[in-house]
Amino acid sequence: MLFDTNILIRYLNGEAKIVEQLKTWRWEGRVFVISSITTAEILSLKRLNEKDIQDIKNFLETFVSVPFDESIADMAAYCRRLYGLELPDAGIAATAILRRLPLVTQDQQFKKIREITVIEI
Repeated sequence: MLFDTNILIRYLNGEAKIVEQLKTWRWEGRVFVISSITTAEILSLKRLNEKDIQDIKNFLETFVSVPFDESIADMAAYCRRLYGLELPDAGIAATAILRRLPLVTQDQQFKKIREITVIEI
């Protein structure tokens, strides 16, 4: 399953519902995947200090990270044209489509993308 940035930010902020669901999925042995875009989005939060950055990097290392490559760029462009997504969201959607992964998100705009399955927490 691919995680949208908003889920991981809420997890890092300690939202109980998100924390519990991720713990359950980890216990079940599910594979956690992120786009390299998510790494950039999280690490660019202005409120982070050096310790926060290192803690987040350690956390993100527990995920399989999919790099933003040429094939994802092509699919992201398609998603931008068809669905009007901003580039980060289009890249995450493209990753879900090409890797055939459900997307865990709280962002309602992903529901309009026919090519992916959305899992809401």
